[in-house]
Amino acid sequence: MSLFIVSSDWRFKGKFKSHFTPAFLREFSMAEKALAALPTEQPALIIIDNRLAKGSYQWFLQALSDRQTTIPILLCLEKDQMEPVLSKANLKVYCVRREELNYSKLFEYLDKLQQQDAVKESHAYHPSGLIGQSKCMHSVREQLKRYAHQDCSVHLYGETGTGKEIAANYLHRLKYPHRNIVSINCSLLSSALGNSMFFGHTKGAFTDGKTELPGLIHEAHQSTLFLDEVENLSLQFQAHLLRLLETGQYRRYGDTQVHTSKFRLITASNEKLSALIHRNVMRSDFLYRITDTHIHMPALREHKEDIPQLCSHYLGLNAPHKKVSSSSIRLLQSYHWPGNVRQLFSTLRRSVIACGEQQELQIMEEDLELG
Repeated sequence: MSLFIVSSDWRFKGKFKSHFTPAFLREFSMAEKALAALPTEQPALIIIDNRLAKGSYQWFLQALSDRQTTIPILLCLEKDQMEPVLSKANLKVYCVRREELNYSKLFEYLDKLQQQDAVKESHAYHPSGLIGQSKCMHSVREQLKRYAHQDCSVHLYGETGTGKEIAANYLHRLKYPHRNIVSINCSLLSSALGNSMFFGHTKGAFTDGKTELPGLIHEAHQSTLFLDEVENLSLQFQAHLLRLLETGQYRRYGDTQVHTSKFRLITASNEKLSALIHRNVMRSDFLYRITDTHIHMPALREHKEDIPQLCSHYLGLNAPHKKVSSSSIRLLQSYHWPGNVRQLFSTLRRSVIACGEQQELQIMEEDLELG
């Protein structure tokens, strides 16, 4: 399933790009190219903007009518523009004035279509990206699948390099396959600029604020908000987030209007949140809001039996003609991996470069340490 946007206005197309994945959203600046793509694709909806080359949208509609297209069409017109008259009245055309287009309702409609499509493909295989056949990795994947479609906040805890961001993206893809995930590292939210980027601001809200910024919360509406390294949030910012998490309501900087954003929250941390409570760097009411469920991402030393498969996976993607020697595999499985899978892949990357034309990677103990 896909969505066709036919417009020469990059701002108009940008409103959809911020919400939907490139795999779902197909953009066209010329009606001829959109028409050429239709024989191989059947979009759920075609949105035609009147801001094309002169006469292009009328020509496009007539061509669709001649082909007896049954795909619903949303035509965006200017305020005083007349609706087009076609020689054949066989199209499902809905006309709307550009200034009256309700993007939130349109996105909700598209979400419902996606959910119907997801039901049809409910048994399709969705690779998690979390490699390994060990008991603990099986458990992680099962937990992710169990909570993926639930309306609850999910907290991912694990050491650096254990795949928390991969797990967050997997949770998101299962629930919102065609929507963009909104990810942010909480270290960036400690400044006024980070706050403005997160909540958005109005034009003139501060010096050099020459344009309006909708904010990341606006982009996360009807999608997933992923807060990475949530332990870095200040107590003040946690207080700002509490009302948003409780009601979905917030205000942009310099704005008196209350906005609403409904999203699924995923957080991740390298530290146990209970330890942060004891150090008085996290509010207990904030912790309860973000931990409807808790999933532990195991360290690599807890599932060393997966190292051969992880190596094969990495080399398959990056150096398919190379393999790791048996002695190197034994060495890798004896190491404690403080940097987890990320460190393993970094080690393999260095070894691939160092081995040159050799087909077999020979990894030594000195290759495991960074200095």
